[in-house]
Amino acid sequence: MNPSLNLLREHAPLAPLPGLPAIVAHQASDVFALWQAWEAECGQVCDVPYWAIPWPAALVLSAYLWANPSLVNGKSVLDCGCGGGVAAITALVSGARQATGYDLDQEAIFVARENAAANGLTVNFACQDVTRSEPQGFDLILVADLFYQREVSAALLATLTRARQQGSEVIIADSGRPFLPKENLHELACQSVPTCFAVEGRLSRTVRLYRLA
Repeated sequence: MNPSLNLLREHAPLAPLPGLPAIVAHQASDVFALWQAWEAECGQVCDVPYWAIPWPAALVLSAYLWANPSLVNGKSVLDCGCGGGVAAITALVSGARQATGYDLDQEAIFVARENAAANGLTVNFACQDVTRSEPQGFDLILVADLFYQREVSAALLATLTRARQQGSEVIIADSGRPFLPKENLHELACQSVPTCFAVEGRLSRTVRLYRLA
């Protein structure tokens, strides 16, 4: 069940993204307080509200797009596993012709749409599994921190490789997830950023950006 707008305003208010003050998104200072309030509101067990956390990989990827607008200028962009949609939103702000975001979490899609609207933008967000479709017609495909599970990562890499062979550029942001591909990656940037200790169990993560060869 989607969180109410009142709950978002109280527990995950709009705030500028760290390092990107021109873009706002719903962000929780205490993700567990938000989680508890969300479950109380809807009267059922809910998944961890990951959509209320600005993940390090998405932040570094967004900052890179902001600093290098030629990567997205006039292009059609797909953000895979978009969460709260910050990378797709940044792509559009940075000059993309069109931005789309896919995520399996319907609540994340709801919040991503709210985030886009708060920035005065319209992004084509959809609850969709990119590994079960063939993303067509995208000039640039963005991936941030999706290489967690072995089988899912293998399917994702196969999808991205096919898209690359069909002419899409692919940029991957990764903060040390276990099943990142070992080959055909060209490193673009590296940055250490703070993270949510309560969720990640550490104060920072080193994020690397790669272009899929």
